[in-house]
Amino acid sequence: MTDSGPSTPAGVPQAPQGVPGNKNATAKMPTWLFRTILGVVAGVVLVVAYLIASVTVPLVWANAIRDQVGGQLGNSIPLGMFYGFTFTFIPVLVVWQARRKNLNKWVRIALLTAGLLLAMPNLLTLSVLYGSTETAADARVIWAMSSNWFGTWSQLFMVLGVVSGIGVIVLGRMWLRRGKRIREIKTAQKLVREKELAQARADKEDAKAAGKAAKAAARANRRHLAGNAAANPDTSAGVGTPGESPQA
Repeated sequence: MTDSGPSTPAGVPQAPQGVPGNKNATAKMPTWLFRTILGVVAGVVLVVAYLIASVTVPLVWANAIRDQVGGQLGNSIPLGMFYGFTFTFIPVLVVWQARRKNLNKWVRIALLTAGLLLAMPNLLTLSVLYGSTETAADARVIWAMSSNWFGTWSQLFMVLGVVSGIGVIVLGRMWLRRGKRIREIKTAQKLVREKELAQARADKEDAKAAGKAAKAAARANRRHLAGNAAANPDTSAGVGTPGESPQA
């Protein structure tokens, strides 16, 4: 009886048993190589984004501030004060929250990212004031003609915002420590009062027990005396009775 299975052509080597196919035999990319490629791609994207931003963002920000000033040079002072203080004071407080030990890694990253985004207006202002590109120079020209005082007052209130944020953090920590100490003192005083009340109750119970014991002892003594008197009536009758004097 012959085998009915398909025959293998002569001269073609057969794959050994247990060897997987080509798809499974293909080795995966090493982790270090994947991370290296990913890092290079991310670096290139960041460099390209920075180059594009350095060309476009300063002019966009300068024109936005010019439009907010509205052609009135005096408006640049309160506007600079607002941007400088608000967008440093709030980011400092937000970033400070990331130091809490009970937060996980992703919450901390989110807080740091939020702080960076909140500080972005002041970072854009600094990029215009201190940028070395031609776009930053053109943006400074726009501010010199429309909102000359915005940059100066913005920088002053950036410093004030940072100082105020640090001051709030320091005072807040001092206040929390003070509150903690007050709670500890109140807890200690409460424990002392409870101990004193417990001691007073114990003393009162001891006094009651001593009074009851004294009363019980007095009753037992009276019963004992009464029992002796009943057992010896002659002795009890003669006790305390004066004797008759002899007649002459």
